[in-house]
Parts: sequence; structure tokens; C-alpha cells
Amino acid sequence: MNPEVLQQVLSCQKLPTIPAVAARVIELTKDNNVSIRALAETITNDQGLAAKVLRTVNSSFYGMRQKCSSINQAIVMLGLSAVKTLALGFSLVSAISEVDGDGFDQTDYWRRSLFTGVAARLIAKEAKMGFEEECFLGGLLQDVGVFALNQTLGKQYRDIMARTGGNHRMLAKLELQELEVQHSDIGALMANRWKLPEELTMPVKYHERPTAAPLGHHRIVRAVGLGNIASDVLTDPDPVSALTRFYRLAEQWFTFNPAQSDDILKRITGAAKEMGTLLHVQTGPRIDSDAILREAGKRLMSMSLPSTDPMDGEDEGLAGDDLDDLTGLTSRRKFEQVMIAAFELALAGMGPLSMAIFEIDGLDAIKTSYGEDASDTVVINVAKRLRDSFRGTGALVCNYEGGQFAVALPKTDKTTAVLAADHARESIQGEPVEMIAGTNAPSEIMVTTSVGVTTAASEALAKFESVAGFTRVTEQAVRAAKKAGPNSMRVYAPTSAAA
Repeated sequence: MNPEVLQQVLSCQKLPTIPAVAARVIELTKDNNVSIRALAETITNDQGLAAKVLRTVNSSFYGMRQKCSSINQAIVMLGLSAVKTLALGFSLVSAISEVDGDGFDQTDYWRRSLFTGVAARLIAKEAKMGFEEECFLGGLLQDVGVFALNQTLGKQYRDIMARTGGNHRMLAKLELQELEVQHSDIGALMANRWKLPEELTMPVKYHERPTAAPLGHHRIVRAVGLGNIASDVLTDPDPVSALTRFYRLAEQWFTFNPAQSDDILKRITGAAKEMGTLLHVQTGPRIDSDAILREAGKRLMSMSLPSTDPMDGEDEGLAGDDLDDLTGLTSRRKFEQVMIAAFELALAGMGPLSMAIFEIDGLDAIKTSYGEDASDTVVINVAKRLRDSFRGTGALVCNYEGGQFAVALPKTDKTTAVLAADHARESIQGEPVEMIAGTNAPSEIMVTTSVGVTTAASEALAKFESVAGFTRVTEQAVRAAKKAGPNSMRVYAPTSAAA
């Protein structure tokens, strides 16, 4: 990190200090045996804070069956951790919102923070993982580093923000380029200065890269990270990419199906508006989440496979994030967009859908024995053979992960899909891969693949519920092929929704 920027932040007089009541709450709750009475008295001494906490606890956001009339009762009904987190949240939000932002768009800042915090809490509740209030406050404070950098650097930082064009995903990259520091690191610095507990510091530090979070905190960080993507869905001018990512990570991290994901997204804006009122922060006009999801859904359904008939295997017209750097094949992100569209179109009766996954047999052993250059050479050669095998078939081939390649085969029936996959499998093993000079590998290596195929007619797709289910079954099929031995193929093809 840039030491000059860090020193500027540390010495900036315009940054808020933690309110006394919040500091006392943190001090008290470090003791696992703290009494309910001591914590209640601390919060109640600040009548404004106590009133906010009680209004929140009694709001529809919490849906309590019994009205809560005191902080003592709130602690008993919600638990010590929940009330502690609420008290900290209200104190810190007041401290931040009362500072003159000096040209800073506070409305946009609080809208994003509230959308993320509310979404993270809903995700934690749906996943039954606990820590709902920690997830809420972690999301609420995720971008405190953005606020701190604005207060410290002023126009220099606002110019960096302006260059993102409103795309929050670009901010961390530009910060690193221009400042050699990121707002997530500055936010963690602020959280440490305020002596916040680790369950709140970790989501601030890792919300931009949740998979890097320490294992003990990864569930909270991922809930906040997914809440961050939910905010993108509701605020991006084109929400399709964010929605695709939200569906994928919600299924991958929390095993949510699309219906669960949609329900969370639909509930965010109303709850955020209510919490904004309780927190006394402005979030701008209410956003119609139902309309956003309807429009994004239509876009996904009508999304054509890339403009120059990308299914010809050429991947023409694709660039940047749409292409994989190593192989030149379609990126996984673009592949998943295409699969979502193909699944919805097939579900609507526009022909069958098939998918194949090819996994290179023994790739880890090649890497261990001969090094990364040798394994990359094998991956690149297999990618080329797959591209050539599926050229002109209407398939889209992507570098999936870890020596796996996925192939989308829209409007392709079982017989055609199985014959095409088997032809590709044979072409891969047909001749050895020539190795590059300078590696410890032999001059040639014979390569085989294990192949899993899933194929379903339109009327059978309902069995899968979503494209995530369809993909998951294909992954299971390739695992079954591996279990059967190298160079094997396994096919799953349900005949009907009831099959």
C-alpha cells in the first residue's frame, strides 16, 4: 500500500471518530460474560440511540410478533450480538452522515451501503447461517474506505470515481492504478482504528474479493460480497451481467435456487427504504426491483448467442472479458450468459438443450511431473482440438476451470450431442500433444479426456428447475465418467419432467 496515502488518512482531521457510546459497547462486549443490564444501561444513556434501536426492532424489517418496549427486552428477544451490532451501526452511521461530505454523493453512498447491508442480512437469514446483524452492519460499512478517501484526498479521489462512469466494479482497479491503495484496505484501517470486532472488520476488508477471506469469517464475508452484487443488479444501467453473477454465486456459495435468489432481490429495495428512514439517511427515489428483474429476465431470454453466430466455434465478435486469456475460447462469464438464455429458450419450447464437459485426464500429474508450462501446453492444444471438432455445429466452447472445458449445444438433441461429444473425445486422443522445448516433459504426450453430457428435450427441462441444476448434473456426469476410467463418457438424458 502507498505509505503516503495511508499517512494522509491517518492524519486527516475530517474523518469521524467513534462515538463514546459505541466505544463503550465494544469495550463491554469484549467480555463474553457481560451482563444484559450493563449493555442496556449503556445504550439507554443515549436516548436517541435507544429510540432508534427500538424503532428498528419493532419495524416490519424484523417482523417481531411481540412489541419490544425496552433495550433489556430487545436483548432478550434478539440476543446480545444483534443489539450490540445495531447500536454500533446506528452510532457509526450518525458519525459518518454528520460529516460534511465536501461534494461527495452521500445519497448514492448510502443507497449502495443499505442495499448491500439489507441484502447480506436477507442472504444470511435464508441460508440459516446466523450472524444476520453482523452481515447487515458489514454491508452497511463496506465502503467506509470510499468515504475516508474522499475526505482525505477530495477532488483527486472524486475524479477517480468519475472515471468509473458509475461502474463500482472499476473503482478498486482505478484506485490501485492511481493511488496504489484500495478503499477496502482503507476501510479496514478505519474499522481497526474504531476497534470494531473482526466479524465486522473482515467484510469491510474483503468485500471486493470474498474468496480471499480467512476461513473463520468466510460466510459473513461472502454474504456481504453477494449483497454487493445484489446492489449492482438494482443500480447498474444494464443489470444482466450482475444478475447472472448473482445467480451463479448464490447457488455456488449458499446453494440458493433462482427462486430464492429472486425473492431476496425483490425484498431489498423496500427494506432498504425503511432502514434508510430509521437511520435518517437519504437513499433517493425508491427503485422498482420487480420491474428491474422482469426486464433483466426478458433480456436473458431474448439474448442471442453471440452476434456472428458464435456457436460456430469461432468466437468472432467477442473480446476482452468475453475471451479466456490462455486458450482464446469463450470466457466462463460469457458462456454462462449464453447457457441461461439457451435454457430459458428451450424451456419455452424452442427445441432441446444439451451440454458437455470435457476434463483432461491426469492434468495434475502432468503439472506435478513437468511443470506449469507443460500443463498449459496440454490445455491449449485440447482447447484447439475441441474448437475444431465443434466448428460449424452451433456449439459454444469455453475454458471452464481446472482442466475442464464446457460446451453449450442449444437446439441439439441427444443423438446429435452424444455423437458430437464422442467425435471430439476421439479427436483429442487421436494424436499426441507436442510439447514445447525447455520443459522437462517428453517431446510428446498422449492426452485423453473424461466426458459428461446432459441432454433434455423441452418438456424434460422442468426437472432441473434452473440452468444451475442442468450444469450441476453435467458436472456429476463427468465425475461418473472419471470414476469409470480415463477416456470414458457418461450421459444423462431424462425423458420427461417426471422421469
